[in-house]
Amino acid sequence: MNQGIKLSVLVDNQVRGNLCQEHGFAVWISMGDQRILLDTGAGGALFPNARQLDVDLAQATALVLSHGHYDHSGGIAEFLALNAQAKVFMAAGAELERYSCHPDKPVRYIGMCQPEVDALAALPVERQRVLNAPRLLDNRIGLTGPIPRQTGFEDVGGPFYRDPWQLEADAIADDQALWIETLAGLVIVVGCCHAGLVNTVEYIRSVTGERRVRGIVGGLHLLQAGPERMAQTLLALQAWAPDFVIPCHCTGEAAVAQLIAELGADKVLPGYAGMNFRLDGKSLHLDF
Repeated sequence: MNQGIKLSVLVDNQVRGNLCQEHGFAVWISMGDQRILLDTGAGGALFPNARQLDVDLAQATALVLSHGHYDHSGGIAEFLALNAQAKVFMAAGAELERYSCHPDKPVRYIGMCQPEVDALAALPVERQRVLNAPRLLDNRIGLTGPIPRQTGFEDVGGPFYRDPWQLEADAIADDQALWIETLAGLVIVVGCCHAGLVNTVEYIRSVTGERRVRGIVGGLHLLQAGPERMAQTLLALQAWAPDFVIPCHCTGEAAVAQLIAELGADKVLPGYAGMNFRLDGKSLHLDF
């Protein structure tokens, strides 16, 4: 079932070699006839990194937007100008305005930039899918659509608002994740996991009926997680017992260190732009 699954991290806060570094995230997923780009980073690193990693973005069959923040959507307009056939999958509300309102920092717009909004608006209706519920891309790959928030200890991970005056909190309801069903369990790919890792994984387990979690890849947004959230997240990870966790982007250095300490350096492999890995049978093969 899972022969030929390949993933390449194209954009991340960390890099190897001479790739472009950027605060953002994008990953390329190739399996059978599916060639999926999940997120596009902030816009500056995706295309040069893809060229260096021999990833042909023009051949993508789908663009999945994990949520509508600038650091995950910055290359959409350029991607759509390059790729004439990929369908775009995003959850409802991804294009809305949103702001970061830290008390000790200037208010900052962090939503999708206007060129990306315009490019999506101009896309033919047959190429755009706005999700309000889970959707299968094929019989092994699925998208969650909006993820229900069930836990009491997980939040969106920061002071996020829908307006610069902080009148309306932003629940980032458009946050979604992708899953791949393999012979050894679920491989779950997230962008920022604003819905919370436990909410995300448990929802996918419920939707698919598959209880085994083989691996988790992407930004876990534990940068500002307090002790209770970290403790509960670690307990959940220990219960799921994944073969690998590849934390990227917004996970946070302290959280990554805790993950390694609790789960082991053999299972927690910090991600970086340029990381390539293949899944065959029950093995994970890293190509450095």
